[in-house]
Amino acid sequence: MNMNNQEAKLILQAYRPGGEDASDAFFAEALEQARKDPELQKWFAEETAFNSRLQARLENAIPIPAGLKSNLLALRKTVPVTPWWSRPANLALAAAILVVAGLGLLFLFPQRPAQLEAFRDTMAERSLQMQDHVEFQSHDLAKIEQWLQTSGAKTDFNLPAALEGGVPQGCRIVDWNGQKATMVCFMVNGAHMDLFVMDRTGLANFPQGNGPQFASAEGLMTATWTDGKNIYLLTGANKELLQKVLQST
Repeated sequence: MNMNNQEAKLILQAYRPGGEDASDAFFAEALEQARKDPELQKWFAEETAFNSRLQARLENAIPIPAGLKSNLLALRKTVPVTPWWSRPANLALAAAILVVAGLGLLFLFPQRPAQLEAFRDTMAERSLQMQDHVEFQSHDLAKIEQWLQTSGAKTDFNLPAALEGGVPQGCRIVDWNGQKATMVCFMVNGAHMDLFVMDRTGLANFPQGNGPQFASAEGLMTATWTDGKNIYLLTGANKELLQKVLQST
C-alpha cells in the first residue's frame, strides 16, 4: 500500500534539518514521496527551513558551556543521584520551567512558520527561477490582464507608477497555500523586477498602513505592502531600486 501525503508529513515532521536522518530507513519512503510530489516537496522545504531557524535561534539563545559533557559525567561518578520524581519540590520546579520555556518560544515564534517570511521566500524563489519564468509572454499590459482574467487570477490591483512606465515581460500564477498569487514581470531601466499580488486574506496578520516592509529573501531584496484588499510583494536587486519604484505609490 502506497504512502499518502498526510502519512508522509507525520513522519517528516520528525526529520532533523541537518541531514543526519537522510540514510535512516524510517524516513526513506516518506522522503521518496516528497521527491515525487511537488506539493509535499514544497511543504517539506518550508518545514525544514523553519526547523533550521528554530534550531539556530535556540543554539544562539542558550549557548552550551565548553566542557559541559565531561563535567556532568564527573558529577555522575561522585554524586549519588536521587530520582527527581521522588522530590515534589523539583517536580513543581520542572513544570514551571516547561511553562516558561513554552511562553518564550511563543514570543520568539508568534506564527509557525512566520507567514510573511515564508511568503517572501516562496515568491523570491519564483522570481529567481529563470526557466519558464512566465507562463504568458507579452509586452502589452492589456493582453497580460486579459490572460490573467481568463485564468481566474487577480487583476483588481494598482501598479506603482514607475512600473507602469516599465516594460512588461509577461505573467504567471503562483500558488500560495491554496490561493492564487498573480506575478507580473517587468524590466525597469534595464533592471528585472517581479510584482506579486494576492488577496489580503492570504496574510491576514500583515499590518496595514505602515508603508512598505523591506527584507532580504533568497538573495533578493523584497518590499511588501498592502492597500487594504491586496498584499503586494515586489522583488529587485537592491533596496534603493525598490524605494525608487515605490516613491510614487
